[in-house]
Amino acid sequence: MTNRQPTNPAYPIVTLITDFGLTDEYVGVVKGVMLCHNPALRIVDISHLIPPQNISRASHLLNRSYRFFPPGSVHLVIVDPGVGSNRPLLAIHAEAYFFVGPDNGIFTAILNGVRPPIVHRITESDLFLPRVSATFHGRDIMAPVAAQLATGLPITRVGPPILPKDCLLNVPGSSAVINDVLHGEITHVDRFGNLCTNISRSDVEKFAEGKKLSFWIGEEAEILDIPLASSYVGQEKNGLVALYDSHNFLEIAANRGNAAQRLQAATGCKVLLFRR
Repeated sequence: MTNRQPTNPAYPIVTLITDFGLTDEYVGVVKGVMLCHNPALRIVDISHLIPPQNISRASHLLNRSYRFFPPGSVHLVIVDPGVGSNRPLLAIHAEAYFFVGPDNGIFTAILNGVRPPIVHRITESDLFLPRVSATFHGRDIMAPVAAQLATGLPITRVGPPILPKDCLLNVPGSSAVINDVLHGEITHVDRFGNLCTNISRSDVEKFAEGKKLSFWIGEEAEILDIPLASSYVGQEKNGLVALYDSHNFLEIAANRGNAAQRLQAATGCKVLLFRR
């Protein structure tokens, strides 16, 4: 991979994923710091409602979203329970994008990509704000570095290169067939109560072998005959339906209802599939 910089630095883009919420000044201040470096920046909010310190959730959202932006976009992820410690901060060039954030497992999917990424530790203090707080590296270090990368700063300027294998990985669980049962789990519950799983379409189709499926969802549940459909339409109101989301992973939903509430299910709950 070549160390290619943004393809259109006249219209630079930085996206934001944080666990800051929307009631404090944190998001606005991070944006302000970036705009001080370049008022022409276009800043896109992916989410600021990551549960506090939830690295897995941030990683999940990043992996679902980053490819839908123009080449050269910088993805800034500030979910940093280790702020103030000696954990490294990273700048990554992978595929056609740049990523900035802490080395805490958030970038696992990026680092494990098909093509090896270019990774640098962020150490060059002349790129930071003049005063660096021990509790707000997102504002004082990550934001200015992200803004400058988006404007064309070579990634080699942020600090020394490191190997992807030397970064912290947080490998999520994957689905598996055990004793003729396909085992998975809920990786995310969206605001509509849809249950997103780590079971891919290919895993389901390989396991099903053309047969109908039954589902066990949660810890204290019952086996359910949930139809596998192509959309929510056609199901009775609040009727459960299984379908594949826009990333081709299995999702359990309730038509015009809330599957999480109906099934009393949450992130981390087991999802078992049986053939019938």
